[in-house]
Amino acid sequence: MNLSENNNKNYIFYDLETNGLDYYTTGILQITMLKYNGEILLNQYSYPFDKRIEGFDIHGIDENKLIQNNAISTVNLCTMIKKIVRDNYERKDIYFIAYNNFGYDQIILENNFKLCGIKIPNNWYFIDLFPIIKELYKNIKPNYKLKSIYEYLFGKDEIINFHCSLADTNCLYKIFIKLENEMKEKDILSKYTRPLMNSYKIFTSPISTLNGYSDGMSFTTKNIYNIGDLYNIFTKLNYSITDFEYYIEISLNIYSNFYRKNIVKQIEYIYKSHKDSK
Repeated sequence: MNLSENNNKNYIFYDLETNGLDYYTTGILQITMLKYNGEILLNQYSYPFDKRIEGFDIHGIDENKLIQNNAISTVNLCTMIKKIVRDNYERKDIYFIAYNNFGYDQIILENNFKLCGIKIPNNWYFIDLFPIIKELYKNIKPNYKLKSIYEYLFGKDEIINFHCSLADTNCLYKIFIKLENEMKEKDILSKYTRPLMNSYKIFTSPISTLNGYSDGMSFTTKNIYNIGDLYNIFTKLNYSITDFEYYIEISLNIYSNFYRKNIVKQIEYIYKSHKDSK
């Protein structure tokens, strides 16, 4: 997987609005996808697979908005996404770019496809701009939310409606384009690119593609260089979440409950994805 050989036109910028946070029960209410040139590939509202319409105070989506915007079922949405990608890029490798992709969007998208019984092609890859920003800019205040990053780079814009997938994807796109040359010069993109969670290629993905990773952690001192190395430890602990989390805390010196649980959740999701596919 050499991104330096990848045609920029194979980048798709995207964002989701959803009805929850849990990996397994969260449904999609809206998705926006942009091409590398900024053209909208898709901006579609959908009814979650479980019909739960929640989170209005965050994204402003209720049943009336879904009706007004011709929302479709999750099955039809996943079918539409796959068709649009195929029509525009044929069978080429695709790189889906989002903010907090590793910790949320990628897994939610994958799980919704899975719930609908629709297979995602193995040549769809995912890039997370969040850890890239944290590596390039180590002292952004007050936080690393998309809004804060956008305002740091471009100044305040009161017109932007953050937590609307169309607005957020446009902001994501502008940030990426502004930083693209710097990212390529520092060869940072491949460090934060990973395949599907249910693909066997995930095991050779660098450990930096786990949400919660940072350079100061003790992975390499324990000979943990990729996700497979960490997954093997999980296997040796008989897939015990409690023992695995204890190992991460004590052996890897990850004392932050937030980062530790993020790492555990992703390894657990990989385990369940591969177990279900057998």
